[in-house]
Amino acid sequence: MKADLSPKYVHKINETILLWFHNSNKYVVVSETLYTLIDLYLRVDNKTSFIDTLEQSLQIELAECEKIYNDISNFLDEANVTSIVNSFFQESLEVPQESINKTYRVNNKTISVNFESHVIESLIHPQLSQYKIQQLPKPDITFDIFKTNDDLHLFKNAKHIGSYKTKAFHFLQGKFALELTNVIHNLNIEQWIATFHASTITNNKESIMIVGDSGNGKSTLSALLMASGLDLLADDFTPLYKDMNCYRYPAAISIKKGAFDVLETQFENFQDLKVHTSGPKKVNLKYLPSSLGFKNSKHNFPCQTIVYVKYDKAIKSSLEEISIDKILETLIPDSWISPNEIHARHFLDWLNHLKCYRLNYSDNDFAISSFKSLFDS
Repeated sequence: MKADLSPKYVHKINETILLWFHNSNKYVVVSETLYTLIDLYLRVDNKTSFIDTLEQSLQIELAECEKIYNDISNFLDEANVTSIVNSFFQESLEVPQESINKTYRVNNKTISVNFESHVIESLIHPQLSQYKIQQLPKPDITFDIFKTNDDLHLFKNAKHIGSYKTKAFHFLQGKFALELTNVIHNLNIEQWIATFHASTITNNKESIMIVGDSGNGKSTLSALLMASGLDLLADDFTPLYKDMNCYRYPAAISIKKGAFDVLETQFENFQDLKVHTSGPKKVNLKYLPSSLGFKNSKHNFPCQTIVYVKYDKAIKSSLEEISIDKILETLIPDSWISPNEIHARHFLDWLNHLKCYRLNYSDNDFAISSFKSLFDS
């Protein structure tokens, strides 16, 4: 029944079942009980057969069977609906002639970016300012970012590659970040598996990904780990390539005002960093560059550990291993995962090998030692 709504992949990791729907490129975590009901729904011929089976095998009342049927039907319909992010483009668009140019040199690549306004510039430039050089006549690649009405547009070498509503500017930032990462690593844009809203730390052998809700201390912890001798691979944007390695992204760590005092004691020149304001709430930020950068570092590492972090000065610090479903609740909604069927399979296989932890911390020293112990384990 409704076989076209079936998940393409049903992937079990311990007690967690993850469904991937090819039609929508959606990943959904379900319980074993719910999947049993979904599987029955998809195997039977009609509604009557489904309800009869439930009544006979589980002794469930008719009204409850009707509700279960309707809930599963709605669930599968919604799971197959595509989320439209970049669905519009005006063919008559022309790249503005006047703009603010910034040119960057990263990993022997020269990238020129033309911003229509200072507001648009503030979405990208502060994170990359440490790589700024004088404008050159022949960059390796040129991006143009501008706005018409309520739409932000991204062009690469005069070719349109994305348009996004202003309120969804983070999609523009994500697309630009992936394109930039692809250029500086000389890779194939079609072969990225995923990009995660996560920070990633490395000991130059392997990497650990840090996830958590906004404001939970991911970036501050990344900076503290960097001060302790570990290396920042990526902040807030971690790309995964088809070789199943996470790759270095050059953006500096965005540090909110509440963490300024802590990091001033860890980084000699922190006080000298420029303060930027970001977003409608005018949040004060400083951008802290990686200690090593591209010149003195390896560019990609395997990742088999993810840590969900939560900072709370009122709690006792602890580190515990958790089930992957807790990680997926945070990782999946904020990530871009390739719709390519082969890539989806690789992504699901990668999840099989992950070790997942939850770090609650109020003590910075405890958090640092915990991460170092995870690298050593």
